[in-house]
Amino acid sequence: MIKTARAVFYLITIYFYLGCTAQSTMVNYYNYDMPKIEVINLCKTILLNLDYEIDIYAPETNVIATKSKKLKKLLIGYNYIVYIKVTDKVEVYLASERNIFMRGSESSIGGGELTTMDPNMPYSVQKLIFNTIRREFERKNIKRIELN
Repeated sequence: MIKTARAVFYLITIYFYLGCTAQSTMVNYYNYDMPKIEVINLCKTILLNLDYEIDIYAPETNVIATKSKKLKKLLIGYNYIVYIKVTDKVEVYLASERNIFMRGSESSIGGGELTTMDPNMPYSVQKLIFNTIRREFERKNIKRIELN
């Protein structure tokens, strides 16, 4: 009886531990050695070349934000935006929401999409997005900073 209770306790603890550990939103940092206005214009050009639509372009505050872009992975779709802030380094952020396709859900008759705000996109999806941006930055001589 005690062994069973102990095993159940450990299983519940492991379940809650794994359920609570979520991958945080990824941020990439890049070094540059040119004037800020050139960097912000270069970032805008890179995003446009990668088929992003610019929603906010504010060179006076050194900020760029893209319009929402859809990424479909199995039955879960992600809408995400890329946010770039240029300070003493280039900071690239992702913000996302998750769309789950549910058949026969209560939210719509005959199935539909349920949208939930989820800032924790899976690491593999974040990596896919950031790798394309990183390659373009490195072609333009903006090198990624590895933080430990």
